Amino acid sequence: MPDDLAPPVMPEFMAFEETVNGESEEVDEEQLRLQQQQQALVMMQTQAHEQGYNAGLAEGRQQGFEQGRQEGHSKGLEQGLAEARAQQGPIHARMQQLVSEFQYTLDALDSVIASRLMQMALEAARQVIGHVQVDNNHLIKQIQTLLQQEPLFSGKPQLRVHPDDLQRIEEMLGATLSLHGWRLRGDPTLHPGGCKVSADEGDLDASVATRWQELCRLAAPGVV
Repeated sequence: MPDDLAPPVMPEFMAFEETVNGESEEVDEEQLRLQQQQQALVMMQTQAHEQGYNAGLAEGRQQGFEQGRQEGHSKGLEQGLAEARAQQGPIHARMQQLVSEFQYTLDALDSVIASRLMQMALEAARQVIGHVQVDNNHLIKQIQTLLQQEPLFSGKPQLRVHPDDLQRIEEMLGATLSLHGWRLRGDPTLHPGGCKVSADEGDLDASVATRWQELCRLAAPGVV
């Protein structure tokens, strides 16, 4: 049919068609926008899920590592202490044995040292008692003391001294001895510094050896 013979299009119809087409395009754009928003939301949820998962995984690993480290440290410390105790056990026992042996040795040395000290003291005393003074003052005083005890001796007492002391005693006490009727004699069996008096009633021994023996007797255990 020729165009000029086609029925004329009404202006109202054309306006309606344009309106429908415009609304259809707006609907499509709205749907597209909604789809894009939905996709963006899904993407954001996915990213948030991945981030949360990764964060949780990292935190879990850190906590697990920290827990494992602490447990390993505790177990290692306990094992180290146990090994140290096991190693120190024999050492401690040996030290106890050494302490006991040392104490036993000290206890044994107590008597040995005491005995040795006593011997040294007696030796020193012996040397002091047997020491010959240059002027023989001690011996002279001792003889003078004996002379004062003259009533104890009857007859003619005999005074014996070491030959080295004889001349000095004669010079110092010769006249006194003669006045009391005492006879002075040298006796090499005596130690210098000692003397003996012999009388009818018996002898008085003031020799160094006798004094030394008496000192040893007094120093013996059990003698008061």
